[in-house]
Amino acid sequence: MGVRGLTTYINNKRDLYLKKYHLHDTNLVIDGHNLCAQLFKDLNTFSAFGGDYDKIASYTKTFFKNLRKCNVTPYVVFDGCHERRKLRTVLSRLRSKLKGTVLLDPVTQDSLKIFPYMLRDIFREVLIEMEISYTICEFEADDEIAALARHLNCPVLSYDSDFFIYNVLYIPFNMLEAKPIQVVVDGVKIFAMECKLYKLQHLCQHSGLQEEVLPLLATLLGNDFVEKQVFSKFFSQLKLPKTKKKLNEEQRSIHALLNWLKNETLDSAITKILDRFKGSQKNKIRTIIKKSIDGYYSNDCNSIKYFNLQTHNEVTKYDFKMPETDEDGGTADDDLDDERDAASFSDAGSSQEDELNVQEITKHACNTLPDWFSDKIRKNLVPTSYLNLYAHHLHVCNPQAEDFTNEDSFLNVLPILRYAFDILTDFCHDNCLYYSRESSRYTKLLVGREYSVERPLDMSYEQLTNVQLKQYFNNFLDIKLQNLNYALIEQLPSNFQLFMISILWWISNCHVPEAHVHSLFMSYIMLQVIDEKTGTARGHFHFNNRHAIKLQVLRQDAAESIEINELYLNRNKVQYEDCVLAASVLLKHFDIDASILKKPKSYDIQKIHSFAQFQCALQQINALNTLCTSPYESTICYKSYSGTFIYNIALQLENQSDPEAFLEQYIKGSTTVLMFYKSICKVYKELVKEMNIQTEQSQSRKRKRGRWNT
Repeated sequence: MGVRGLTTYINNKRDLYLKKYHLHDTNLVIDGHNLCAQLFKDLNTFSAFGGDYDKIASYTKTFFKNLRKCNVTPYVVFDGCHERRKLRTVLSRLRSKLKGTVLLDPVTQDSLKIFPYMLRDIFREVLIEMEISYTICEFEADDEIAALARHLNCPVLSYDSDFFIYNVLYIPFNMLEAKPIQVVVDGVKIFAMECKLYKLQHLCQHSGLQEEVLPLLATLLGNDFVEKQVFSKFFSQLKLPKTKKKLNEEQRSIHALLNWLKNETLDSAITKILDRFKGSQKNKIRTIIKKSIDGYYSNDCNSIKYFNLQTHNEVTKYDFKMPETDEDGGTADDDLDDERDAASFSDAGSSQEDELNVQEITKHACNTLPDWFSDKIRKNLVPTSYLNLYAHHLHVCNPQAEDFTNEDSFLNVLPILRYAFDILTDFCHDNCLYYSRESSRYTKLLVGREYSVERPLDMSYEQLTNVQLKQYFNNFLDIKLQNLNYALIEQLPSNFQLFMISILWWISNCHVPEAHVHSLFMSYIMLQVIDEKTGTARGHFHFNNRHAIKLQVLRQDAAESIEINELYLNRNKVQYEDCVLAASVLLKHFDIDASILKKPKSYDIQKIHSFAQFQCALQQINALNTLCTSPYESTICYKSYSGTFIYNIALQLENQSDPEAFLEQYIKGSTTVLMFYKSICKVYKELVKEMNIQTEQSQSRKRKRGRWNT
């Protein structure tokens, strides 16, 4: 959330507060969720089709490769559970996201920048692949990010105005040139990334403030602890300056506040602020100010242990004590004022509905976690999507491109969510809360025991061994995917097994056209098999020009049909030439067809909704697998799922009675690619036959929008 208006204020005076800096040969503490969001915003990719995760991963890899080129060692820190004080903000943001997502289509996606459903999962997949150190905090990470940077004496990379207040070296993401340049340092040419570096001392030097009052500045302007309107009585008595520049009220307030604070000590400023409040409000304000200031000076840093670091930097410990003020018991009239002002402690964008819902959540909400659970979080043994299930018995809808006239695409995986909740809370609770999408609003949904499955072992989650947790995963599949043939699943490539299980879950619980299944098969083959051979090429025209002579020869020798007598599922045996031939046909499907931009109504929201349901299944099956200590290899989603590609292949297949036969002709001549594909199809057919589940006929594009029949 940050400090309201402060980023704009600093940017307007960037020459004073931000100094040129070359980032090289240093550690760098990175705000993980923030960087993930900023990289996506920088990338021209498509969320209206569910997420082009291959492009997102490639862009993320390039960023971290550039850091390595400059000999910068990143330490990435992620937020964990929602803090109780931010639950109103979470619900308020959910309302805003839903209002934006309902407008999402191929034309609006550039301006709306709605995050794809599995964006953060993809970001962590890249970190794991590149062996970049990261950890997940128990709750919000800002204090720990700042503390780690102080311990390592290195900069923080983020785009959060809170870091203008923490006493750390801070590089705002928008001030970083991601492409390395060569610079000369001590007569030696090295690579560095140009940026602007902020220091607290720069602000104090040019504003005349003492460093100790800056956390109070953040508190008064409004931060994660408190809304600015709480201090409306204080600001009503603060003279706003007259300036030649046209500044809005927020910027004038910051200017006036700086002028006021430069003549105050921390104690005198707090005393004068508290004197403007009466009754119980004074105690509330006192507590808020104390917690806010303590957060900015906190040096507690569990990340040092989990990054296996040893630091010898002496970090000054700050023990802040609130100044003594006259206690005021208040009068009946004061208490009435307190009631009138109570709403000012809630988020400015929140509604009465948010307030009531937060009261419901906080019945179970906690602000501390047991050490054993914190350890599991830090070691990535509990998926981040399940952290709030444990801490608050809560899961919040993650808006994505889908049909808003249909039901929430996440509803098909509520049994998985409920099972994860039962494991985490030892099968002890009747309900958990899911804040679901209903049309373009959110609604509270109780996920009760009707979604539960029988407990396999009468043991607490804390006591379960890895072997027993693996047993929990199979127990769930045995009950919810009856007659699943594990022997057939094991014949598939190890990184495709959970992908196939997710497809089977999707078919079992949703209305799925057969063409959509084959679109997913081709996405996996393109990203996992063909890309590995051809080098993740993405320009269809350029690729075909570069390989024109080879393609001409390959097409002359193309076989008419392929028969397989035994499974051909070793992707290493797929031939390079066959991949080139297949890529020459398939690469065009990574681009949006120009016709859909000219005729936005041709955008098939029912297809998008179907694949949104699959993404929910894929994420939740993988999350449950992780919670149960990974009996299966996790799916690498960016090597399996590309939304635009899948949508376009589904368009090609929608009127085909036999998708397999069509694709055999579509990439004719790619013999080993087709053998791999047809082997997947053979296993798939046997699986659905034994499970007695089936897909539907392809959807008609003229079908009227609305709820599906159930």
